[in-house]
Amino acid sequence: MRSALSAEKRRVSRDRHSMLWRFRKYYEDAYRDEIIGSSRYRHYVALCRKMSRFLTLCGTEDMLTEDCSDEVLMLLRHFLFDEYRFVGSAPSLYAGLNPREIPLRRRNGNTVASEMKMLGAFFTELEDRDEIQKSPFRKMGTERRKAAMQMQYDKPYSLNEEEFERLLNTDLPEDLLPTRAAFVLQCFLGCRIGDFRRLSMENVAVSSEGIPYVHYLPQKTVKVSNNREEIKTPLVKCAYDIVQQTGFDLPIVRYCSGSSGYNCKIRRLLAEAGINRLVSIYDSTLQRMVYRPLCEVAGSKLCRKTFVDRMVKVQVNLYASGLHKAGSKAVEHYTRMELQDRFKLMCVAFGQQEYRIHP
Repeated sequence: MRSALSAEKRRVSRDRHSMLWRFRKYYEDAYRDEIIGSSRYRHYVALCRKMSRFLTLCGTEDMLTEDCSDEVLMLLRHFLFDEYRFVGSAPSLYAGLNPREIPLRRRNGNTVASEMKMLGAFFTELEDRDEIQKSPFRKMGTERRKAAMQMQYDKPYSLNEEEFERLLNTDLPEDLLPTRAAFVLQCFLGCRIGDFRRLSMENVAVSSEGIPYVHYLPQKTVKVSNNREEIKTPLVKCAYDIVQQTGFDLPIVRYCSGSSGYNCKIRRLLAEAGINRLVSIYDSTLQRMVYRPLCEVAGSKLCRKTFVDRMVKVQVNLYASGLHKAGSKAVEHYTRMELQDRFKLMCVAFGQQEYRIHP
């Protein structure tokens, strides 16, 4: 890799800063000015560390932003995919790192595409500020740029009604009970993992009709849309019981990755419940669709998919029963339905009995 970059300039003027310094300033300023949230900020920090390791391996730690070419970016992209290959040959770069940060396998294509988009936004800002003449991404050519940033989405999969009930009623080892409580509760709420781990009892309220619900601002979209309207999700009976038992004290959701992380525990949980239905996913190495058991590929995103799937199906059933015509404006109505209407639909969707508590 060092020889591949031998043609790149490696000079640094005393009155200018390196690309890494400028990149850090870019995301630190964005976080300070509330352009990005804390979750996005952590992704930028992680990417900056990867870039630092890449440039160290190349012997170009002090590279200037104007010296970063499209070829450098493509080499960085290959490094982001296959960094695990360098762990053994450059152990000093990984000494002292949290084991969760050390790559053990090829990274997911969407992860790398997302990081390339983050770099694209960085260079676009430098171009807009006249700090560089032209973003190296615009020198790539249409096809290479598309390949570097394109996200691949598999056909969505979720737990069906029978699988969800089996998960609720399966006898589990003691160490998986906290995982089931967290996973089931997240399925009932349908929120992203970043929002889920922030919830506490302060996010729980009771309506005037006696319906308990969770309210929060979704962090992923609030910065982009500047929308300060809270999401309010009623708590069906099973979800309410979990909240009362745990008080949202769910240590398992603090970390998603790693052999003891939330995602790994979710896969163990589904395996214990015998949820091994085959689902299709895209294998970026083989460049084709492959079929894997759900218990081998599941993660926290399965919760949101399951919630959305159950809610959509209960509304489709209302259309099928003749209560609304297919294609009517009822869908628009449902996005603005009252809390008690949403509560009724959720109880039907998850097979729960309606209940009330004293406000």
